[in-house]
Amino acid sequence: MSRFSTVAKAAAFAGLLALPCTALAQGRGGVKVEVRHDGHVEYPQLSPDGSKIAYEVNYPADKRREVFFVDWDGRKAGAPAKLVPESMSSSSRYGAGKRVTHGFSWSHTGSYAYAYGVSDSTGAQNIYVDNWSDLIGSGDSANKNPAWDPTEARFVFSSGRTGNGDLYLWDKADPMQLTFDDKNAEIYPSWHPEGGKVVYVRQGKAGSHVFLFDINLFSSQALVQFEGSESTRPTFSPDGTKVAFFSNRGTDSPTKFGLWITDARPGGAPRKIGAKVVLPTKGGASWTPDGKGIVAVMDDPDQGDPLCIFPIDGGSPRCLATGTRNNRDPQLRVIESQWKVLYTAQAASGDSDSSWQEMYIYDVPR
Repeated sequence: MSRFSTVAKAAAFAGLLALPCTALAQGRGGVKVEVRHDGHVEYPQLSPDGSKIAYEVNYPADKRREVFFVDWDGRKAGAPAKLVPESMSSSSRYGAGKRVTHGFSWSHTGSYAYAYGVSDSTGAQNIYVDNWSDLIGSGDSANKNPAWDPTEARFVFSSGRTGNGDLYLWDKADPMQLTFDDKNAEIYPSWHPEGGKVVYVRQGKAGSHVFLFDINLFSSQALVQFEGSESTRPTFSPDGTKVAFFSNRGTDSPTKFGLWITDARPGGAPRKIGAKVVLPTKGGASWTPDGKGIVAVMDDPDQGDPLCIFPIDGGSPRCLATGTRNNRDPQLRVIESQWKVLYTAQAASGDSDSSWQEMYIYDVPR
């Protein structure tokens, strides 16, 4: 692929020059969601009803993260509210500069709106649940990645309390251990759209592999095992028949990843549908509502790392004319029949206000 000149790059960022993808989606460009922080906005997530946006702010100089949310009326954001459990107001254990909140996850149903991780001054990571009486303790280790069941008020999370890390289920009681693996870590759980099953990553010396856990049968089966490679961040398709994931198999660097899909049952044949993509800050790939594509960031700095929709049949990606660069963490949702991508990015090259990753929303032309 040829390199663009500086002028051509600027035009590409403004949405005036077609990116190297078929069927470039033309639109008005990404609209900034106005929240101001002296840090990078990361991993924005719309609430299930679309009325709020939760996000993290990464303050690199302080080596600190905080979780915020804002009200969202579809056009502008309200004042950011920082999420801090009441028990963290103490300056002893949850003191000032040592306090970190991260790993936010919206609930889909029930009286608990969300959960997120809380790190204290000792480095232990617990989980705070909205409208619950106490933090879910980690035994001075780490609880991570709460993932809510879309059908019930419960979530699966990864905890290091039993060694390398196992999956646990929280269901308004003491967490129940699901996996018992003393050699590997179980991380990045994600639920089947109808509940009952979870895909996750088993990480060990032989690489990272994608597994399927059946909650009712209490059993695990491998979906993807690329020996010596890293396969990570799995997510189910809307109909639950396929799983998207990222893998460095066949790339020229262990830090470079492609986008893959496989059947949501053992014995499937994994297929690469995107050669070079950027891993999300947290979470997995975002499927289109019709299950025919996956929204991800193409790893192409010359083009500003564009947001693209990768068809699952392996056709050329359809890249979006967002007018932004260094795009990250896309989440596609349907709001009032309109496909909208919430993501973070920097403004077009040459913009004086482009030091931090900020939040944008883009209407996908149909």
